[in-house]
Amino acid sequence: MIIQVIYHKTDYDGIFCREIARKFLGDAITYTGWDYGDKVPLIAPDIDTLYMLDISIPELMSHPKLVWIDHHKSAMEKFCNEAIGGYRIDGVAACRLAWQWFKLDAEDSIGMNRRLPDKDNFIARQVVEPLAVRLVGEYDIWDHRGDGDVEFQFGLDCAPANLIPTMLGNDVTADNTAAHVVGMGKAAMACYAKRDADVMRERSFLAEFQGLKFLCLNTPRCNSNTFAARDVPETGHDALLAFYFNGKTNSFSLYHAAHRKDLDLSAIAVLYGGGGHRGACGFRSQYLPSDFHPL
Repeated sequence: MIIQVIYHKTDYDGIFCREIARKFLGDAITYTGWDYGDKVPLIAPDIDTLYMLDISIPELMSHPKLVWIDHHKSAMEKFCNEAIGGYRIDGVAACRLAWQWFKLDAEDSIGMNRRLPDKDNFIARQVVEPLAVRLVGEYDIWDHRGDGDVEFQFGLDCAPANLIPTMLGNDVTADNTAAHVVGMGKAAMACYAKRDADVMRERSFLAEFQGLKFLCLNTPRCNSNTFAARDVPETGHDALLAFYFNGKTNSFSLYHAAHRKDLDLSAIAVLYGGGGHRGACGFRSQYLPSDFHPL
């Protein structure tokens, strides 16, 4: 069989999707990392299955062999009229969906039958999955419950990439390894917090954009935690925005402020050709938007 997997290459949700697919499908297929703005990947004309994980490539959404596993609200709304196979739940990260999907395929092949979990099952943690997959998945949708998802992200930045496959199993060894990575992340976070606080004091600024007041930072490496030192109501902002110019385009990342979780920032991202979640989304533009006004 000819199988191709295309995954989102720029965050751990997509990278874990790739490693989950590799665990169940093996190495004898094509794995293609992709990000928004990249060229459309070439697809074999005689392909049997095309998996698209944690992304949506408009030019490929009508492919007859497509299996789409995703969770991005804007993409699901955009392609809701397409008859696409796969597994999609707004509010559940793609890696958690991918684990259930590929595990189901493996179990069905040996005569077991079960249903795919629904959103409530994931929220209540009633699904069987590796600790590492849950931690990555909950972080990706900003479901921070204070039991290691943020620390795990920082730990992954410190850990060797080949450690990820060792955490993809429902056993004590896999979960112990994930717990060790959480410990690494705690140490790293202390260093990052001091550095980020200094950066925010020296370089952050307020700007009006799309009728909202954003706390902004011009930087290529950023997430919502970077803003922590100034992400308080007294700063006077509605949301967070990081942007940078890579020599060709400007990349924008929008995040919920800690005190304003009611906003749907993905509507702004979609307006500029991007997408994502209500509280974590982005877009690319050759120029700064005309209504982006530093204060």
